Amino acid sequence: MKETFELIDFALQKSGLEALKDTTQVQYLGEGAWHQAYLIQLRTGEPVVVRFPKQEAYGRKIEFKEAACYAEYAGTKAYYELANRVKPGICPEFFQYHVEKDKTFTVESYAGKAIKLDTFTFMEAFQTGAELGEFFRYMHDAEHGLRGFGYLKWNGTNIEGEVQSSVSESMKEENEEYITDFKEFINKYDGTIHPEVMTRLEECMQDRTLDDSRVVLANQDTSPENVLLHADGRLSLIDPVPILYSGDSLAGNFLNNYHTLFPTFFNSPRYAKHQFDLHEERLKTIADGFIEGYCNGDSEKKIRVKQEEFIQLTSLTASQFTVIQSKELTSEQRIRYGEKKVIKNRIPELVRRIEAFRWFDEKAEQN
Repeated sequence: MKETFELIDFALQKSGLEALKDTTQVQYLGEGAWHQAYLIQLRTGEPVVVRFPKQEAYGRKIEFKEAACYAEYAGTKAYYELANRVKPGICPEFFQYHVEKDKTFTVESYAGKAIKLDTFTFMEAFQTGAELGEFFRYMHDAEHGLRGFGYLKWNGTNIEGEVQSSVSESMKEENEEYITDFKEFINKYDGTIHPEVMTRLEECMQDRTLDDSRVVLANQDTSPENVLLHADGRLSLIDPVPILYSGDSLAGNFLNNYHTLFPTFFNSPRYAKHQFDLHEERLKTIADGFIEGYCNGDSEKKIRVKQEEFIQLTSLTASQFTVIQSKELTSEQRIRYGEKKVIKNRIPELVRRIEAFRWFDEKAEQN
């Protein structure tokens, strides 16, 4: 504990905060996939969270890579700052980081406790989704000032997208890969898939374009564990995975996660503790609220987002099938997806969801 105490004290002072005086100020919050977190009660009364990268994650040792750390933490800082300009308080308003071998850390404002699906009413779930959707809508209209496309990298002085070539050409290549991968899945899958599925996927690609002017700073990870509630009910987001990409595509990714990935990956070690399968209806309700908040009555936007969800669903299915074709799973694959038998049993359910994909909500169908 002494070594941890010293590291926390180093992080606080390096971030311009008061020195740690007493171990009773420290509470262990737990660990995520990549970090261990501690809640620090400053004597000024303001709580902050200090995070240190784990030395091992997903069953493998993590080597210190300076550029990767800068890309991650500078990306988080950029996302938090833009998000708080869009909606004050939606992300931690204080965020500092330091990159140094064995002394890397982040310090940020305490943003509340993770939402608890088992205590959520369906109205609260819908409202949470709608608030997140509205925030995504405004965030995707905000000017971010970053160059490039894709995941963020550190160029030595700043963050930028990994892809610096033509955005429109990159999107065309990606579209072709989606089609090729799913066709390969259909050809190798020993079950039956309705032929209309491939037609639907190809239709989704017809108008799927992107240019530099429409690249947004988006967040690929808004899982329930990263959605927090303050005591006063305010919503907060932490631990983003920032990406320069299509806003509608990331909205579709949100829907696919809440409609499909979380409830069908419940038996993987990564998600087992959350028991998402027991809360599928609440997850679905969050997604329903999200699309209403994000699209705000724009029927064309809703169609684009649903197309992106369908693309994500077919891609998820094809990628899971590819995983079980490998001779042996890596430790990371076992933790993320489960053992081969679990993945194999999951694929027919994913196919069922593809064939039963709901393109319009019930209210729209009745009107």
